[in-house]
Amino acid sequence: MQTPSTISEQDITAQLQRVLSFPAFTNSVLLSAFLKFVVDEKLAGREKELKEYTIGIKVLSKKMTYDPQTDATVRIHAGRLRRTLNEYYDGPGISDPIFISIPKGAYIPMFDYKKLNPVIPNAALETPALQHKPTIAVLPFRVLNEENVHPTFADSLGDHISTELTSFSELLVVSYFSTSKLSSEITDFKEAGRMLGAKYILTGSVQSDSTHLRIRVQLIQTESQQQIWTNSYEHEKTASSLFKIQDDVVRHVVNQIGGYYGIIFREAAKIPPAARVEDLKIYDAIFWYYHMVNNQTEEVFLKAKAAMEYSVKLDPAYALGWAILGETYVAGFFKGYQSNIDQPLENAVQCAKTSLRIDPLCQHAYQTLGLAHLFLHQREACLKVAEQWMKLKPKAAGIAGGIGFCLICAGEYERGFKLLDDSIQLNPYYQWWLNGGLSFYYFQKKEYEDALYWAEKMNMPDVPWELLMKAASLAEMNNLAEANEHIIKMKQRFPELMDSIKPYLGAFLQSEQLVDSLYSAILKTT
Repeated sequence: MQTPSTISEQDITAQLQRVLSFPAFTNSVLLSAFLKFVVDEKLAGREKELKEYTIGIKVLSKKMTYDPQTDATVRIHAGRLRRTLNEYYDGPGISDPIFISIPKGAYIPMFDYKKLNPVIPNAALETPALQHKPTIAVLPFRVLNEENVHPTFADSLGDHISTELTSFSELLVVSYFSTSKLSSEITDFKEAGRMLGAKYILTGSVQSDSTHLRIRVQLIQTESQQQIWTNSYEHEKTASSLFKIQDDVVRHVVNQIGGYYGIIFREAAKIPPAARVEDLKIYDAIFWYYHMVNNQTEEVFLKAKAAMEYSVKLDPAYALGWAILGETYVAGFFKGYQSNIDQPLENAVQCAKTSLRIDPLCQHAYQTLGLAHLFLHQREACLKVAEQWMKLKPKAAGIAGGIGFCLICAGEYERGFKLLDDSIQLNPYYQWWLNGGLSFYYFQKKEYEDALYWAEKMNMPDVPWELLMKAASLAEMNNLAEANEHIIKMKQRFPELMDSIKPYLGAFLQSEQLVDSLYSAILKTT
């Protein structure tokens, strides 16, 4: 290794930016600020001032009376920072040219050159047990006819997709710098996976004539080299439209790929997760959550709840885990399942707040908060959560749909509809209950055929809402015979609800007018 003094400030700054693009940093304002502060201070020649007290005041916003002897906050976050740096260099940063470290017992960063090794031993690709996330790398897009497409457009497209994927805390994203440096040495996708430590490779091609631009994108599972997703985009081309074309393509691609309803997690969820909770790795718990969303049985709910509780016990700093655990409590309350959790909604709120304390950018926590506030009949708190989420400039279409559902149920129909509609346009794979939000929306607009259409798309006959919305919509369409058939099914499947339909309608619908309209429609069938 070369000595730190031989590494230029420009190279160190470039490496810092690569590290900060790692999702664990992009999703943690505090860790990013901590690392940037100590590196900047070292480069400015102020390393002697890198003391615990200084970091507490300037990074953690402690008061001037802060006493490091009695408050270990800086030391705790320094430990998190070291672990996160290790995760980065064990995964997507394994081929980076410069190694940034912070030795234990001090806060002064060290900089060393690493020898770039194009063939990485399998052992080096093993990530820590708690870092069980799918890793994806974006390879540079091929330009099929350079006379009509400037190479920088294709390179910018790959860089843009890579950057936007870091918005999804469910994924690890290999730095685009690393993939572009190694792309010329890669002979097949399996080798690419070994070299980059990536389970998935996203790449494609750009082709153009004088008037049109065609972009093909494909996602490959590196071990099997199977193409698990592909799409093609064609646009009319003008000099002024290239940026908009790129933005539109990137927005669609990242929402098809990223998030727990993207293609990566849909594929992974086809494999049953660990049967015993004790055998779980952290991200296996997400798969149990995925199964719970699509399988509304009490057995699956209890397994998902146990899996999420165990995951946050394994890693108390797992922000996404806390958010999903909170939503699991909401789901159990919604279905009336028995569990050992007193006050599940209040616990869900606390889980979401814990998630946001760990990671203020965890989008799923906002969805959990919004849903919990709905069931608690805290309309203003629900609307405030939606406003806070929108300020994040969010990328996740799935969460946009969840927030839109919350807004519709809170009586903010048009804003909620726009979010829900945009979400479904970006990614047609979404949770079944979002269809319920659209059914509510169209029912209050008195567009009953559309309300019936979205009620049917729920396709969850074991959930009362589907039958209720079908019955109410058909009744308002004067199809009382068919509406009554759904009420008969309600009596057979949910006899305990027939004497409390109106309170059930108002369980989370905040508009009394909508509740009254639905109840009046259902009364027509009796």
